[in-house]
Amino acid sequence: MNSITERRMNSERQWGNEGKLGFFPTNKSIVDMEMNLIDFSELQGSDVTLNIADLSGGEGEQLNWMYQYLQNNNIKAEAYYNELAEERFNKGMSNYPYFNGVNTDIFELRVANKSNRNLNKKVFSIIRDNPPYIWLNKGDRNVRAEYEFFIKNSLLDINGGIHIFELPIHQLLGINNLISIINYRYEMEIFKFPKGEFEKFKQVVVICKKRTVAQRDNAKIGEIKFNLENNNIPYLDEVQGPVFKVNYNDFKKTPPINLFRNGRVTDNTLANGLNQVLDELLSADKKDSEVVSIERGKPLIELMPGHISQILASGGYNGLMGNLLIKGGSNKVIQVIKETEDDKEITTEVEVLKPYLELTNSKGDILYRNF
Repeated sequence: MNSITERRMNSERQWGNEGKLGFFPTNKSIVDMEMNLIDFSELQGSDVTLNIADLSGGEGEQLNWMYQYLQNNNIKAEAYYNELAEERFNKGMSNYPYFNGVNTDIFELRVANKSNRNLNKKVFSIIRDNPPYIWLNKGDRNVRAEYEFFIKNSLLDINGGIHIFELPIHQLLGINNLISIINYRYEMEIFKFPKGEFEKFKQVVVICKKRTVAQRDNAKIGEIKFNLENNNIPYLDEVQGPVFKVNYNDFKKTPPINLFRNGRVTDNTLANGLNQVLDELLSADKKDSEVVSIERGKPLIELMPGHISQILASGGYNGLMGNLLIKGGSNKVIQVIKETEDDKEITTEVEVLKPYLELTNSKGDILYRNF
């Protein structure tokens, strides 16, 4: 990941290379304005505890202000906080010890029920999403962090949940398909930061409510793009009343959760672990294969359910292991052997079993393939 610089963007920086780096730390008055756009009346004084999150949380101030806003409106909440930079994370946890915090790359973050550790996706009632404004390396491509952070966060909020997405206006317009992707998953409204700040920093907020059923609204997308291009977006401090209302029945479903860092599996670990399976396929009596462990210390081979090596040898396997899709088996192929005897070439065809494996992650990236 590129280095992240904390800075306030001026108008000159916004349109140059510097405008594509760093992030914008939002102040308390704007956080309160954003929260005022949501009608929480069904939750006030209720038995529901909201799961609120900021998974690129800086020093945690904005998440704390959001928590305070809910407390002041008689709404119970648990705050979940992640920050990659260790110094900022430590400061956030020191200042706000009630946070449920983890210090990791957002793309290595996992959430699970406190009761049974089952992995979950739709667990957060409200997500704050103010990503770093940087380029990220994804495979052989450079991608914008704003896009990738939005996608990651959008997998984690409940149907009917709120997603507060802050970014520079030129990135909202300029990142290919970003508006369409937001609209597909959410009802959405866009507001400029108050005039004085917007003129300096070109910042907007997208207030989103998660759709129960994803759908593409081409008319709305066209309207949004037209309004952005023609400076027809209202300022936050000029909005009268809420734009979305949250429902008790949607929010009562959020369980207490844990945040934790996923065990990182490197390319080397994957290659060595899978090579071991192949070795076992080809030679059952081979005992000298190296067992390579992931960071939690559990051998990769032990993670494979149902003695996959035996299943592969018997014909084929196609199943899930966590968030990995494993496809494999043995194909019958004709091996041609050419030999020379007494200056005469002899060709022999032999039917053999050739094992194959393919490992694909939840994003569709092929991590390993041997065919």
